[in-house]
Amino acid sequence: MSFSDNLHHLRSIRNMTQEQLAMLMGVSRQAISKWESGRAYPEMDKLVRLSDIFECDLDELVRGDLTGVPVRRELTVPMASRAADVCGYDRHVHVHAFMVATAVAIPALSLAVLFGTSPMSHFIGVERASLSFSSRLLECCPFGLPALVAGALAGIALMAVALYRDMGFRGRFPYIEDFYTDEQRSGAQRLMHRARVFAAGAAVIGIIACAIKSTLLCHVNGGLCSLCAWGAAALWPLIYSELMVRGMDIGRYNERNREKSEQRAAVRAVTELPATYAVIAANPEMPQLAQTWIRKRTLVLSGAILVGFALVGAVFAALGWCIFFIPLMVGAVLACLVWLMRPCVQ
Repeated sequence: MSFSDNLHHLRSIRNMTQEQLAMLMGVSRQAISKWESGRAYPEMDKLVRLSDIFECDLDELVRGDLTGVPVRRELTVPMASRAADVCGYDRHVHVHAFMVATAVAIPALSLAVLFGTSPMSHFIGVERASLSFSSRLLECCPFGLPALVAGALAGIALMAVALYRDMGFRGRFPYIEDFYTDEQRSGAQRLMHRARVFAAGAAVIGIIACAIKSTLLCHVNGGLCSLCAWGAAALWPLIYSELMVRGMDIGRYNERNREKSEQRAAVRAVTELPATYAVIAANPEMPQLAQTWIRKRTLVLSGAILVGFALVGAVFAALGWCIFFIPLMVGAVLACLVWLMRPCVQ
């Protein structure tokens, strides 16, 4: 039997659709159809992955006869009336939404800790009114500023991990079969509406608490602490529900990945042209020049980020705020992350 016959047989005896195999392989359904019809042939890495999925020898898959190979019942896809989530997309959406929402809420909570643990969160008397904001902030609790720094770094790190994880998932599974039901989408919409109502209520409570503590009670830091804490409580469910609703838009996910796949395929086709090899052979310095160009652009972007946050820190310093170092720290971390992502661009 040929490779196309073996592939069609192995997929059929496991009750697996072309869409499900495409999701496991990280290709489009059209690619699976071309492989089974003999109009195209997969690359070596795809052949290795097929042999791992169907638990067969690579040589037998390509040139052997696998019609008599028994299949274990636990490896078959159960017959269902609707599509199934065979690559864990729903779990990925939940985890991604949780990580992004937490990455945004953590810095807000660290600000609440900073203001809530400062001694000036007590009632401000007449003898303290003459002190500047920065002088009072310097008297904060020993773990106030460290909590703010740790919260900012944790939020940036968690956001970077979430984005990197999402990029990896999209690279492995560029096509997802739509398995969500109307009931699940309606549930997500209801969750988003409840989250918006809760966020609006939390924002109103935070503003009222901040106004009362800052004016009537002369409790400035207490008001800022309440505002930041309720702000974090409002942001988390709002961001989580919005990302969940967007994640259920499988058509949008497939369309974005299809455009990127077509761009990568076009670039790969151009680089494999004989004329391209001839140009590179005649100009061997071109790859090195391209790497130098990418390195310079990355350096410019990192420098722009660092300068932008440094200007924000300079404004804070001019206002007499002792937290001017926080924008510098955030800018340095973002610039380092941009520089570390340079190999992905190359």
